[in-house]
Amino acid sequence: MSIKYEILKCLVKAAGIKKHWVSKTTEELLENRRKQNAGNKIPDLKDKELDITRIDVMGFPVLKMIHKQGAGCANLFLIGGGMISAPRPGSIKKALRIAKETGLDLYVPYYPLCTDYPLTKAYEMIHETYKVMLQDYTADHISVLGTSSGGNLALGMVPYINDGHDDVPMPGHIIAISPGTCVDTDEEWQRMLELDKKDVAIPAQYMKTAVEIMRHGDDSVPEYMIWLQRGNFTGCPHVHFIYGTDETLYACAPSFEAAMKKYNVDYRMITGEGMFHCYPVFPVCKEAKEGWNMMIHLLKQ
Repeated sequence: MSIKYEILKCLVKAAGIKKHWVSKTTEELLENRRKQNAGNKIPDLKDKELDITRIDVMGFPVLKMIHKQGAGCANLFLIGGGMISAPRPGSIKKALRIAKETGLDLYVPYYPLCTDYPLTKAYEMIHETYKVMLQDYTADHISVLGTSSGGNLALGMVPYINDGHDDVPMPGHIIAISPGTCVDTDEEWQRMLELDKKDVAIPAQYMKTAVEIMRHGDDSVPEYMIWLQRGNFTGCPHVHFIYGTDETLYACAPSFEAAMKKYNVDYRMITGEGMFHCYPVFPVCKEAKEGWNMMIHLLKQ
């Protein structure tokens, strides 16, 4: 590992990022995030190569980054935040960079969060956003990129379609970076506890708290939305998984592999040895920059 990477890990650890995901009570954690989200404004970006506009889907904003010369292909970018944090301006600037480096049109939904809704609301809104995209692009020309909980939602589009929402075809390609799903077995929990010793960002305990958060008082939330490894992946397109081996969520990678094999899904599991949560979208050191370049290459394919 590069010296810069080791320094970065030390700084993140010293900053106490993991503590931001725990609180005395679940409601206290949610209230804190509601306050943060209230001050998190959508940035007003401009670019000479793209038309950047905003549309509403089910009353929630979706940023559109459309190439002026025409792209023909598009990406649905689902930015994570533990289902309780809205995309930050820095993440939107990275989305713009992705659009420019890949040549893809980008749609970035500010999907409803579990600070105020059960997880079903986010799935419904993302499904409707995908239907909007299908008005201008064929399904095989639409890829889905998701980071962290957004990676969970990207993968979850497949069992959602299979769960009575088959009014749309499957997208052409899914890239799930550090997809966040809740712990389903004791074996997963034990792996997660071991990885928790290495992870500088996401505490294992949050993935148990998240069960209550994602239900948001609604016990009818389908099991696959909470434990995605239980989902029905029939007809799933090619999936690229990307994990860092030093993150708690990597504990669920074997379960996802088992699910992909069960449903005969063409997939590839990519692991960054010693890397942190969602490392490709934080290209601040040599190893993470390599992850960014790999992600861009996969999106351009």
